[in-house]
Amino acid sequence: MIWDFFKGLGRSRVEEARAKVQAKGMGAVAKAKGKAAQKFNEGVDKGINKAKDGAVGAAKKGADKAKGGQSGGGTSNQGNQSSGGKNMGIFGKKGGGNQSGGGQMPSPEQYDDARTRALNLDSFMDTRQRKECVGWVVALNGNHRGEDFRLVPGKNVMGTAADCDIVITDPYLSNQHATIRYEDGEFVVVDLDSTNGTYVNDKRISRCDLIDNDKIRLGRTELKFKSLF
Repeated sequence: MIWDFFKGLGRSRVEEARAKVQAKGMGAVAKAKGKAAQKFNEGVDKGINKAKDGAVGAAKKGADKAKGGQSGGGTSNQGNQSSGGKNMGIFGKKGGGNQSGGGQMPSPEQYDDARTRALNLDSFMDTRQRKECVGWVVALNGNHRGEDFRLVPGKNVMGTAADCDIVITDPYLSNQHATIRYEDGEFVVVDLDSTNGTYVNDKRISRCDLIDNDKIRLGRTELKFKSLF
């Protein structure tokens, strides 16, 4: 019994000492974190204050410079007035000069480039989207299978170049491979001296009239022609 009592007493003392050591360690860590946070905040505040001081100084310097320019302009205007000459520059006044001796503010017309302007967004739109649709060609295979391409009055250039009206991704096509023209109610396909040729219903052509449901082959891409008229 006595032994158990002393054993328990010693164990409680050990646990108490361990708890004190852990508390001291946690306190030291918290103190170190607090110091680090304080230094960080001081550094940030210092940078912000420095930036503010620089901005204020620059603004004050600019204001002083502007004030000096205005006073110099007044003297110059007075000199011009006394000599009978006309004031020069956008701050000058035609005729007898500025009676007050100070610079005259420029009119809104003199800052024409700085005024807000309205833009017509229609001018940035694809002009093909605004033209009448007279037909389509629909890709039957290749990278564009299932895609339909609008045909508009006039010429519709087909090829791999980005500036073509109908851009087709096919390594066997030329940059500007062929064109489909719609004029006077008729469709005509014309080969543009392409490397691998243009075919209509499996027949190589240089120029050919098109009718509804004709099949066009450019390189290895097959297209079905559909007409609205």
